[in-house]
Amino acid sequence: MSCSSLKHRFEKERRDGITFERAMEIYQDVDGSIAAHKTELTELMQNNQNQDEINHLRAHIEEGEKLLQEIKSLYLH
Repeated sequence: MSCSSLKHRFEKERRDGITFERAMEIYQDVDGSIAAHKTELTELMQNNQNQDEINHLRAHIEEGEKLLQEIKSLYLH
């Protein structure tokens, strides 16, 4: 699942009342997605692929990393 899809899911569930367990599941999904994007980015860069694709992946990684930070900043009440 893409980082943007996970972000939308997280935001919806957060509005509706997210559990700690669900936040951790989303966190792990985002972390895995970022790892896959980084692997793909490395391969694209090694093969001198299209710069637009490289920039697109970097944007996804950045978006995912921001979401991880947002999840990390949650407070339990």
